[in-house]
Amino acid sequence: MVTSIGSASPKRALVVGATVTVVCSLPVFFTGAMAVQLTDDLDFGTVGIGGAVAVFFGTMGLTSIHLGRLVDRLGAARSMRIATVVAATAALGIAVLATDWPTLAACLVVSGLAAALAQPAANRLLVNRVRLARLGTAFGFKQSAPPVSSMLAGLAVPAIALTVGWRWAYALVAVLALLASVAVGPRPPSTSSSGRSATRGKRAPLRNRPTLVVLAGGFGMAFVASSAVLAFYVDAAVFAGASPSFAGLAFASGSLAAVATRLISGVASDRFAFSPLRLSAGLLAAGAFGLGLLATQHPTVMAFGALVALAGTWGFPGLFWFALVSAYPDTPGRITGAMAPAAIGGIVGPTGIGAVASNVSYTVAWSLAGLLALLAATALLYGAHRLGVEGATAAAAD
Repeated sequence: MVTSIGSASPKRALVVGATVTVVCSLPVFFTGAMAVQLTDDLDFGTVGIGGAVAVFFGTMGLTSIHLGRLVDRLGAARSMRIATVVAATAALGIAVLATDWPTLAACLVVSGLAAALAQPAANRLLVNRVRLARLGTAFGFKQSAPPVSSMLAGLAVPAIALTVGWRWAYALVAVLALLASVAVGPRPPSTSSSGRSATRGKRAPLRNRPTLVVLAGGFGMAFVASSAVLAFYVDAAVFAGASPSFAGLAFASGSLAAVATRLISGVASDRFAFSPLRLSAGLLAAGAFGLGLLATQHPTVMAFGALVALAGTWGFPGLFWFALVSAYPDTPGRITGAMAPAAIGGIVGPTGIGAVASNVSYTVAWSLAGLLALLAATALLYGAHRLGVEGATAAAAD
């Protein structure tokens, strides 16, 4: 008998939430990592890969705010079961049906819906099941899921795409998504053991909206930078002279660095008193430096640059979500959905940076992405200041 995540331990709930997040993000990361194979077989170029990745993030951005509210009504377990089945459908569709760009893009639309549902569902699960004193560590672990996805995508290039073919990689994703759906369990979760209400504040407007707009803008610019690396690093490295296997392994190494960054920063946020948004800004500044190294177009330097860029621009979201969900514990689905406009960065990054790379050069494209990472760091610093001021004001009023 499968145990419900509602009746399981917080550790098991955390593992299930992270697993669901991984499998729902794998299709888009496989698309970026296997850009060379996809463009050769499906007959489109760099802009096409950027457009396909943008379709995924655009779908996620346009639907997250609505699906976040849906998660607060359906609950975490039911939402994750739906998300994993939808993700399996999308991955299998790419494996079997993708013969041109429109088919690939249509499947990534479906995949974007799965990811848009999985993210707020996993966030709600953590708030319901994990003690506040361990919430930072929990978010660090859960937010390690996306870079784990990109790491797996990088490893899949030499292991699957260059051996049996890229379609088998997507077929494997479909199987993993269905297994994750089984792991969620058959019953909806029970009442939160943390004592935090799952129903308070569902309909009340979110406070501090101007600050949330600034934070969403910063998150969106960071998304441009990170999605550009995810979509184009392998293609850019091969263009600069690296072998596909070397580029794939470097991509996986950068993703592993992002995993380590998220885990370490999550543990540190529980053990030390500091602003998670300020640390997020510092990581984005480091990521901007890595993007500058990518602009050198030297394969070895680019490999190190990808590691630093992904550790920074792809390593900060755990801290970011921890800060927001801690500030809005009664509406984790809604606050996750409120950041949905930031996913527009996932459209601008692959399409805009891809267009610059195709029409000007990768050097200019990486430099532009680095500038946006610095602007994102500035926005998060401002947001951290405003949240601190508003929090102090609210405390004084109480």
